[in-house]
Amino acid sequence: MTPASRPTTDRPRRAAPGAPHATGAFSMSSYRLRSHIRHCQFGPRTICLDLAASRYFLLEGAAAAHLTDFVEGAACGATIGHLLHLGIIEPGAREHAQPKAAFPTASALDCQPAAPSTWQLYRSILEQRRVRRALTRHSLGSLLEPTGLPRAEPDQCRAVAAAFARASRYRDATDQCLVRSLAMRAMLARAGAGVDLVIGVMLPFAAHCWIQAGPVVLSDPLDHVLNFTPLLTAQ
Repeated sequence: MTPASRPTTDRPRRAAPGAPHATGAFSMSSYRLRSHIRHCQFGPRTICLDLAASRYFLLEGAAAAHLTDFVEGAACGATIGHLLHLGIIEPGAREHAQPKAAFPTASALDCQPAAPSTWQLYRSILEQRRVRRALTRHSLGSLLEPTGLPRAEPDQCRAVAAAFARASRYRDATDQCLVRSLAMRAMLARAGAGVDLVIGVMLPFAAHCWIQAGPVVLSDPLDHVLNFTPLLTAQ
């Protein structure tokens, strides 16, 4: 999936504005993860997604260990200084935990979906074209702003899910999961239905994006998304 096919290592290397680079006395309560950074640990390695830059990066060795210590509240001064230097944390009070989607247990595509209306099919294709253009002009983070809508029931979303499944027959769906998911989320939001957009990752590096209504996956077969560890949930 876009925005990146492979993560770079130990990036971004920019300090938070106004943050010191020295490793003197630091207070854990005075620092937080930068709001546009998401991360997922795989043993001694950590995959991160920079929403502002729309790309992934990989932490290994000391950098990965320092981030783990920080998240677990065990960071020392040297750890804080290193993470500041990498631009992964910033001054400020810690924020609430990021939302998480329900563990997926079913998929709307695992049974034969009803045929979508011609209008729904047409709208799904147009929405994907709009999102593809938007991704060239805006950061991923700006396209994932919370909708603020109540969570939809899966049955409210099945017709739209069927439209996107049918639309995939008319174009190459390879590496289009982000476009498809953003478009489906937007189309459902206009109908007043709130869903979860989930980005998952794995090692060797691969990333995938899908849509869920509660524990029901709307955009993929269940067995496919279970291969990925969730990195981000956008409600």
